[in-house]
Amino acid sequence: MRWTQALMREVAQEERAALGLRPNAPCDPYALAEEHGIDVYTLGSLVDFGINAEVINHFTTVDSSAWSAALVPLGTARIIIENESHAVARRRSNIAHELGHHLLEHPFDNVIFGEDHKRQFNDEQEKQATFMAGELLIPLAAAERMAFDGWDNARIAAAYGVSEQFAQMQMKGQRVRAQRAASKYGFRSPTGRPGS
Repeated sequence: MRWTQALMREVAQEERAALGLRPNAPCDPYALAEEHGIDVYTLGSLVDFGINAEVINHFTTVDSSAWSAALVPLGTARIIIENESHAVARRRSNIAHELGHHLLEHPFDNVIFGEDHKRQFNDEQEKQATFMAGELLIPLAAAERMAFDGWDNARIAAAYGVSEQFAQMQMKGQRVRAQRAASKYGFRSPTGRPGS
């Protein structure tokens, strides 16, 4: 299937509705994972499953930016492993990103490792999962409303449990639309300046 933004947005809306969320309500990605029967484990909890503490230390302390989260097949089930050394807002977006892979049914056969033993990504699938994360956490309807109401990134981040960078990513296009509408129709723009 060719995933367009409209189709991905529709999937995200359906998933949010299944959780009983209003179009502009924040989404708890952990609740969505639970809804799909996907257990979420921290990297540190894998010590109980025999993962070497040195490996965990590398990804949580030595080079915590090297790895965020992964959707992992376990027989017919799926689990998500997350890096608990990251800030809560980043962890939420990481989980939503991994759920994006699940919801779009991305195959696992594209997961390969290069000569440097680092995971090689399918760029198209990564972009799709990032788009899904955005629509799950800050859907278009909410972004539009907040853009027209002049919300800044800090306020959005606090309301939706995301980072200010994530808020900016979701709001950029909607802010441009709000500014254009203010200019075209002559009402006060979200920045407080009269449209011209």
